Amino acid sequence: MLHAVIRSSRDAMHFIAEVNGYNLQTLRQHVRQTSREDGPVHLRVEIDADDEAAFVHHATRWLRALSQRGTAVEVEVLSAA
Repeated sequence: MLHAVIRSSRDAMHFIAEVNGYNLQTLRQHVRQTSREDGPVHLRVEIDADDEAAFVHHATRWLRALSQRGTAVEVEVLSAA
């Protein structure tokens, strides 16, 4: 499971979903749209430890690109309870 918060100067959006390619692509689109409309954004993502491999597979490249373009990105892997 993942919980992402996209913050801009005007708003914050929470995105909660299973970790898979479709949902991570949707998250990427939300971040890009928010940055186009509201300027710089901050993305914080929390994922379950069990989903780390899938998250890395589907999100590493575009998260790195976002960060290089100035988006603040935080990722936290939550330990299994």
